[in-house]
Amino acid sequence: AEYGVIMKQTLVFLLISIFAIYSIQAYCSGSPKTYNGLPCASTTRYWDGQEGACGCGSNNSPFSWQWQQYTGAGSPPIFGSGTWCGSGCGRCYQLTPTGYSPTGGRACVNCNPITIMVTNLCPQNGNEQWCRNSGVNQYGYGAHFDLMDHDMNGLISALGWNNPEVTFREVGCGGGGSPSSSEFSQCQCKSAQNATVTIIKS
Repeated sequence: AEYGVIMKQTLVFLLISIFAIYSIQAYCSGSPKTYNGLPCASTTRYWDGQEGACGCGSNNSPFSWQWQQYTGAGSPPIFGSGTWCGSGCGRCYQLTPTGYSPTGGRACVNCNPITIMVTNLCPQNGNEQWCRNSGVNQYGYGAHFDLMDHDMNGLISALGWNNPEVTFREVGCGGGGSPSSSEFSQCQCKSAQNATVTIIKS
């Protein structure tokens, strides 16, 4: 009988622990969302084997550094206007998971910040849930990063990221796992890196 009580107590403890892990509330708040003075964004991951809307590839295939380092597609407010060579091309952002995923489940295994380079566009058409031209997306975020994940089993999968909510800030390229500006100079939209882009900043 005593053994049965211990087993029940252990099971209750495990259930409470699991519930605590998977019921974390969003840290970001407001419209658009912010946290600790920084803008927040939603994230997903993708792989299409294409060079992307910043022209970072050849024969319509991406340069290998696009999946060997952290890169991603930005929603229109991040990418800039148009569908090719947006003013956000080649810019780098530090993404820091808050520990929450708007789609449910564990947000991340490795929740350390990474730095990604924008090399593609996440257009509203076909991605209305995440990538809005203006305003906020379905989850209340004013920005979205769709992160390149080679064969959907690449760098982002290795981090154990499950669409985590992140704070973001623009940083220099070449650190935090991101490609360098010299690598971006291989892209067709290399001049976009010097253009002006308007986004929410801290």
